[in-house]
Amino acid sequence: MMKKRNFYILFFLLLQGAPVFAQNDSVNLLAEIVLSDVRLYKNSPGNTVTVLKDSVLEHNQPSLMSVLKFNSPIHFKENGPGMVASASFRGTTASQTAVIWNGININSQFTGQTDFNTLFASGYDHIGIRSGGGSVLYGSGAIGGSVHLNNSFRFGKGFKNELRLKYGSFNTFFGDYHGDFSSEDTNVQLQFSRHSSDNDFNYPDGEKANVNGDFKNKGFNAAIAHILDEKNTLKLYTQYYDGGRGFSGTLTAPSKSRFEDVNSRNLLEWKGLFNSFTSNLRLAYLDEKYRYYENREQEAHVYGNAKTGIVKYDLAYELTPDIVISGIAHLDHTTGEGTNIGEQERTTGSLGFLFSHELDRFRYQISGRKEITDSYDSPLLFSLSSGYEVTDSYRVKLNFSKNYRIPTFNDLFWYAGGNRELEPEKSLQAEIGQDLELKDLKISLTGFVMEIDNLLRWIPGADGLWKPENTKSVRNYGLEAVAAWEKEYGEHQFLFSGTYAYTHSEDQTTGKMLIYVPRHKLTASAGYGFRKFSAFYQFLNTGRVYTSSDNNYSLDSYLLSNIGVDYDLLKTISLGVEVLNLWDVNYHSMPSRPMPGRSYNTKLTFKF
Repeated sequence: MMKKRNFYILFFLLLQGAPVFAQNDSVNLLAEIVLSDVRLYKNSPGNTVTVLKDSVLEHNQPSLMSVLKFNSPIHFKENGPGMVASASFRGTTASQTAVIWNGININSQFTGQTDFNTLFASGYDHIGIRSGGGSVLYGSGAIGGSVHLNNSFRFGKGFKNELRLKYGSFNTFFGDYHGDFSSEDTNVQLQFSRHSSDNDFNYPDGEKANVNGDFKNKGFNAAIAHILDEKNTLKLYTQYYDGGRGFSGTLTAPSKSRFEDVNSRNLLEWKGLFNSFTSNLRLAYLDEKYRYYENREQEAHVYGNAKTGIVKYDLAYELTPDIVISGIAHLDHTTGEGTNIGEQERTTGSLGFLFSHELDRFRYQISGRKEITDSYDSPLLFSLSSGYEVTDSYRVKLNFSKNYRIPTFNDLFWYAGGNRELEPEKSLQAEIGQDLELKDLKISLTGFVMEIDNLLRWIPGADGLWKPENTKSVRNYGLEAVAAWEKEYGEHQFLFSGTYAYTHSEDQTTGKMLIYVPRHKLTASAGYGFRKFSAFYQFLNTGRVYTSSDNNYSLDSYLLSNIGVDYDLLKTISLGVEVLNLWDVNYHSMPSRPMPGRSYNTKLTFKF
């Protein structure tokens, strides 16, 4: 109670008098486009930030997992199409990748991670990938990196609509409507999505098929911005997801289970500009619910429900045109209940600061963050980040940071083994990179190393029950490369993008590689357009991964390709065909779980 009371006192004093800062940018409010998470782009001088374009999102819908799998260095473990998909960023666990929705961390309060198959890529204007630690800015879980889902606003563009329909193999359907209305001071965006499939593909041996893998998901997104006057703007975001899916079995173990989850997120944001000050207040409410049926034909189930309220306040002061003092105040309160955790609650608050300085071609930033909570002792976090423009086209960057991840409700309170003595994971990491930007070509190359202490893992005890412990010390190091090229010759357009990641993730106690971390991952995408015709080709190569901690068992590497063509029948109607897993590769992402062979999609798009 003392820790909680101390935080409320500090938070109240901060709101009353002490300035909390974020970078000032008057253009951001008055320009045609208003971004939702400006801090992602401004406060990352030493990090690599990749923003995926509209064409990339269109060719990889519907799930966010599909987009990132083929267009980022992030590796994904998949139980199958539409099933659980968890991320491994720079060799870290799924709980060490933060997902940031318009500036708010939305990782699950139960598991600490995000299932990337429960997010529709079509609901966002910009998807950003920020490599490296970001806990000072984005809180728990931002150790390997963070994925940013942002809406942007445009004014004075009138009314436009887009409807996309897709149908393909295994009775797979995807429908997506996006409406956008904007006047000179208001922008309203609405989006409805539905994705379903029987998911009954044949296994490569031809004797069995995927059973109990059906899914049906629907989602709704709304984003509204209104410019009150030249100094103030209001933004409202709402997101709703309702999903139901069977959990398909393995080659040796059938399944009748079913999982249902409902997630709703609401965020109100106010931004005000007052001379050298910029004030930004966010109020958010997140609600996550799930039900798990061991036998979908029966009513017996377990459940969980977590409700989180968030207050986040920034206030920026531009000391000089080159110096900005910044900071963040954050408070969230979560109540959770469930079959396996009982009734629990947690309050967490934090105070942070940022100091940014630009010296001609050199820019650096110093930042820190301290949390106060009623559940655990949190470390003091910091980040030192810098970038230097050697020439107009060549830049070097350096980043050093301390990051963390807090124990989740399941870690602390799970009825059959939760451990209330757990400490947060701590990570020290450093990276050095270089960016080359020519007229048509952009290349980024980054080397990194990180040490993770108090790694949270669930291990079996003498009684056979699995329990979480702070046991491992892990060292990860590697190399990431990102490239993009665009060129136009008359009416011909050519596009190319690619990523490569080399990752070594080692348990310092045993000297063995961590499981489900490929040493090599390579992606490449090529696009071509001519008048009414366009085509794309995607390539993914994932290296071998170990599936046992002693490294005695592994899954083979695999190479996937997708291809598609589109043709504009009319000015407002286009027709397309896609072939997934073009070469009919037999591959596994998880043991005993074959993935689909070659499959087909047709799509129809209306713009009006």
